[in-house]
Amino acid sequence: MTERVVITGASSGLGQAAAEEVAATGRHVVLACRDADRGAAAADEIRARVPDASLEVLELDLADLASVRAAAKALLAGPPLGALVCNAGVQVVGGIRRSRDGHELTFATNHLGHFLLTRLLLDHLAEAGRIVLVSSGTHYGPRRSMGFPAPHWENPSALADPELSVLDDSPRSGRIRYATSKLANIYTTYELNRRRNGRRITVNAFDPGLMPQTGLARDYPDRFRRLYGRIAPVLVRAVPGVRSVARSAADLSWLVTAGEPGVVSGLYFVGRRPRKTSDESYDRVRALELWEFSERLVSE
Repeated sequence: MTERVVITGASSGLGQAAAEEVAATGRHVVLACRDADRGAAAADEIRARVPDASLEVLELDLADLASVRAAAKALLAGPPLGALVCNAGVQVVGGIRRSRDGHELTFATNHLGHFLLTRLLLDHLAEAGRIVLVSSGTHYGPRRSMGFPAPHWENPSALADPELSVLDDSPRSGRIRYATSKLANIYTTYELNRRRNGRRITVNAFDPGLMPQTGLARDYPDRFRRLYGRIAPVLVRAVPGVRSVARSAADLSWLVTAGEPGVVSGLYFVGRRPRKTSDESYDRVRALELWEFSERLVSE
């Protein structure tokens, strides 16, 4: 039976490129996308380069918990999953936006939707299956993320509700929310790894590096995006720590498909090497608090 690999946010950028890399290994890839039409177009592009690619498109809006449940129900109807890649993400710098369920959009998309999807699919993961959460070096703070502002951890209720947060609606606060959501991804990785209960699955976080050729800057002003797009190839060639989408996709595919499954777990990979995360990312109290709060938010 062909192994199924689910990749969220696979209609463009890192998700699409990783889907192509994984499909080239002979695995069946589920492109889980908010826009099914864009997902279908991405699948067509992959097939043009990998003619025998086994692909399907699944509609999934991580900012809508009902959509997450519907997508999970569809996946549970099929054979066990070989891997789940939680890749999709947003960075909101144009004020405060909320999800369909009323939660702050960055928290809802980058953390909560993936949290629910993982919870629903966890028992359907095949033995020796893999879960990868795409995080970011922004969780380290500006000294290690090229000036990107550091995360600002708050009580999870304030992360979910902007009215309870000390952050305002400025672009800088939007970037802080993004960095904080990536710290939440690491807390989730470590806490989920502690909850494997002896199952031979792996749970790891992945840092793709700064990839200026992705769509994460889509909420930025048009002028900035045009300039960023022009200088992106130069940054990839000249600046350490900046990576092309193709290189990061190959690394992500490697983490999903290579090596002995079920052995290396609970780590943070930069490229293909495990790295120590920030000191605050090892706070077990925060990780447990986030987990339990998220469980309450997604309970029906």
